Amino acid sequence: MQNPFKKISPTDSLLIVGTIILLMVFSVFLVRNIQSAHKAGIFKDHQIPPAISNLLLKNKEMNQTSIQDVEFIDTWMTFQYVNFVFSVKEDYLKDALQIDDTKYPNMPIGGYIKRHNLDKTEFINKIKDSVREYMSLHPNK
Repeated sequence: MQNPFKKISPTDSLLIVGTIILLMVFSVFLVRNIQSAHKAGIFKDHQIPPAISNLLLKNKEMNQTSIQDVEFIDTWMTFQYVNFVFSVKEDYLKDALQIDDTKYPNMPIGGYIKRHNLDKTEFINKIKDSVREYMSLHPNK
């Protein structure tokens, strides 16, 4: 049986070894990032209940989003999702809730609550109240 690596030049061998090392390094970083995200609760908070998400997006599509839909706001949503579904100006919640996190609005509400050690129920209620207020002030949006 012949050695299949005999035909590979030294340059090709270095390229293959270098590629394998880079893949290993990137894999380590990927695993660490996934572990950090898991510890932060990002995956848990970002599981979208399909029925609620479908209802909200259907209402948005048909321009039938109502103040009653605000009750569906929960930790799995990102601020951007809330802004989109309820037609809230992007910085409105940031200003109303005094959010200074650089990841806003592309962050799950639950992740923000955990990172800032906030009371979940209290903060969700503040978001709901702020969205209701915005919708009352901008009924045609």
